[in-house]
Amino acid sequence: MSSSDPTSRREQNKTATRAAIADAALDLLRAGGPEAVTADRIAEAAGVSRRTFFNYFPSVEAALNVPVERFLDHALQTMDAVPEGLTVVAAAVQAMQSLAEPRLLAPVAELFVLAAGNAQLGRLQLEAWDDCADHLVDSIRERIPARNDFEVVVFAHSIVGAGRAAFAHWARDHAGDLSDASMAALQGHLIDALALLRDGFPHLQNQASDAERKA
Repeated sequence: MSSSDPTSRREQNKTATRAAIADAALDLLRAGGPEAVTADRIAEAAGVSRRTFFNYFPSVEAALNVPVERFLDHALQTMDAVPEGLTVVAAAVQAMQSLAEPRLLAPVAELFVLAAGNAQLGRLQLEAWDDCADHLVDSIRERIPARNDFEVVVFAHSIVGAGRAAFAHWARDHAGDLSDASMAALQGHLIDALALLRDGFPHLQNQASDAERKA
């Protein structure tokens, strides 16, 4: 289908409108905090009607959560493109190594910090991470058929939990800093968190072995 096709143009316009609404919501959040972000203000800033806003998003928080969805979707797509020969965790680590673009990481990091003061946004982000885990379950099932389903579910949620832990660890030391150096630190935390899963938490394992020898 060519870009001149009417259907293609409509889809492009919808994508652009959705992005404009999401960007306007984030700009308002940055400028005035959660209290400044209303459907009317977002619609006005994006140049659309209130009705159009609700045609695209069920709530203000859903519009604010778009950067998280973009990041998680991109992470899953990148992981799906990794060669089949790698283990699932090795594939996840390789995918994270490619997610160094500030345009993806910085808005998610910023929202992670801002959500700490907004229960509704925090809950919505948690739902996005849970949805990512569900998609990851499907991806693992395709890579490793006929495996124990409970094992797959636990493993997928462990990977997603490691990602959330990396963001929390970054926020403790870098909250508010969205520089390239800070984003590189966040990427490093994401890779390290998944590497710990891949390697079986070697430091904790060694501590357990030392305790057993001393017992």
